[in-house]
Amino acid sequence: MARILIAEDDADIRRIVIHALVEAGHDVSAVKDGESVVERLTWAPPDLLILDIMMPGQDGYSVLEEMRSQEVAKETQVMVLTAKNREQDVERSYRLGAAFHMTKPFDPDELVGAVRRVLDMSATEVAAVRETEADKARLLSQIEAVFGK
Repeated sequence: MARILIAEDDADIRRIVIHALVEAGHDVSAVKDGESVVERLTWAPPDLLILDIMMPGQDGYSVLEEMRSQEVAKETQVMVLTAKNREQDVERSYRLGAAFHMTKPFDPDELVGAVRRVLDMSATEVAAVRETEADKARLLSQIEAVFGK
C-alpha cells in the first residue's frame, strides 16, 4: 500500500505503530529522533510521515518548520501523533502543515483508520481540513483562555 515513516522516540509506541501499520499492509520504517527525519525525507520521501512532537534534540514542530522552509518532501503527508493535546498544540500542528493531529494514548485501529483517511485525501482536501481544523483549534483555545478548562 503506502510507504510510511514513523518518527517516535518511545520504543514501545514505535513497535505498536509499526505492528498496526504493517498488519494493514503498509511498508513501514522508523526513526527515533527529529534529526533523522529530515535526513530520511531528503533521500527517501515516504507517502506519509507519522511524527511525534516531543522528541529529544529536534522536536516535531521544528521538523515541520524545516520541511516547509526547505521544501523537503512536498508530496509527503504528515500525521502528528503526540501526547500534546492542548488546543494551541493542535492549531500549531495544522498551521505547520500536518494533515491530521492524533493524541496519545491512541487505539491502534483508530490510527490505521486515520492513516487510511489521510492517504485517501487529495491535496485540496488536505488543505481544506488543515485550515478548518486550525481555525477550530484557535477558537477553542480562545474559549479556554476566557473560561478556563
